[in-house]
Amino acid sequence: MHEPMTPDLAPAAPVTPWMYGLRAYQRDQPRFFQHLIERYGDVVHWRALLDIYVINHPEDVKRILSAPSARFSKDTIDYRILAQSLGRGLVTNDGAPWAQQRKLMQPMFHNRAIHPFDEPINRLTNALAERWSTLPAGQVVMVEREMGKLAFEIVGTTLFGTDIEQHAAEISEVLEVINVPTHELRSLLLVLAPWLPTRHRRQLRLAIARLDRVVFGLINGRRASGAQREDILDRLLAARDEESGAGMSEQQIRDEVVTLLLAGHETSSNALAWTFYLLTQHREVEAKLLAELARVLAGRPATSADLAQLPYLKQVVQESLRILPPVWAIARRSHQAEVFQGHRVPAGAYLIMLPFTLHRHPEFWPEPERFDPERFDPNSGQSRHSYSYLPFAAGPRTCIGAGMAMLEIQLVLANLLPRFHLAVAPGRRIETVAKVTLSPKYGMPMIITPRVAGTAQGTPA
Repeated sequence: MHEPMTPDLAPAAPVTPWMYGLRAYQRDQPRFFQHLIERYGDVVHWRALLDIYVINHPEDVKRILSAPSARFSKDTIDYRILAQSLGRGLVTNDGAPWAQQRKLMQPMFHNRAIHPFDEPINRLTNALAERWSTLPAGQVVMVEREMGKLAFEIVGTTLFGTDIEQHAAEISEVLEVINVPTHELRSLLLVLAPWLPTRHRRQLRLAIARLDRVVFGLINGRRASGAQREDILDRLLAARDEESGAGMSEQQIRDEVVTLLLAGHETSSNALAWTFYLLTQHREVEAKLLAELARVLAGRPATSADLAQLPYLKQVVQESLRILPPVWAIARRSHQAEVFQGHRVPAGAYLIMLPFTLHRHPEFWPEPERFDPERFDPNSGQSRHSYSYLPFAAGPRTCIGAGMAMLEIQLVLANLLPRFHLAVAPGRRIETVAKVTLSPKYGMPMIITPRVAGTAQGTPA
């Protein structure tokens, strides 16, 4: 009888010349990992600042993301860094506490609960459009900043109603300090050297104190007033466990509010900015989308009820999220030895799964670099592995705000695209940089021109 074969160790990317690999990693992390996968396969071991195992086959990703936290947890350096500012909200929490919070919060994000938010989304987008309509001809506008401001206003209003207005500038400023990439040395030092009195640590501590003062003030003020605003804060305050009847503690509410503020505006704003950019590079797609919007909406803003009649709009957003996913990487800690694609990975391994590379896996995505919304046509008969597309993660920990994000992105595009022609400013480069989210490295400078009313192709005025 033959002994069973022992699986091979995961292929290791060479560590020499070490500094070359590190520089390539720092220059463009998603493309660096894509290069490793293309060269070594769907399981790669790379040693640098961290000892990383890249897992890139959808079946393995499904096993990781579907398993309980006792097997694959969020006990990674990334989430430990995020937890210093986000606390134990849904993004950073794990195990039974996470499950309890998810159960309490899930009803707040059902479609019937979020669809009424189309009114504030359209109102705030229309205010932006009014401002854009007065821009001097040829003025360069940083679209990523415009989308960041709009997305923050939307998430702030849906969270707090009008209460956010007097604190919006301060919260936005604080979030800029908090939102530092977890792979940067200044962030890593927060966990690796907690005793070191760095400038970033002092800035972060002060920023969190300012944020807590505002957020706890809003929570306590709402409790004291008894006002009913029908916003997410009201829903958080009213949430009760079905069995015990217990609500959330003040700290739990604070952590969820801060998580929603940061994650809610950062991902949506980058998704919007990247979609505008991709449409400037693919005018035939933009023309088809404009024709659909004109046919269905006839110049009025879209509502949540209209989205079912705008399938191409959804396909454009889905393809944008495939090509340039704001959440470009997902990390987990393996708590037992595992075998992926016939390769051994030890217990305690730091695993990284990348939507950026999964969305380019040639086995599941023909011509993966081509921007083609037709991939998502539900009538095309195409099928693919459900874990080959992860703009909002997958499994039990699928992003709770995915429906809200899709609603916001589609409504903003439907409102602005028929009214404005956007073009990248001449001579400007648009490149990616992997921060907490995938962002424009040098910003997104564009020239925004009102369209001629009544033209199907949306010719600039």
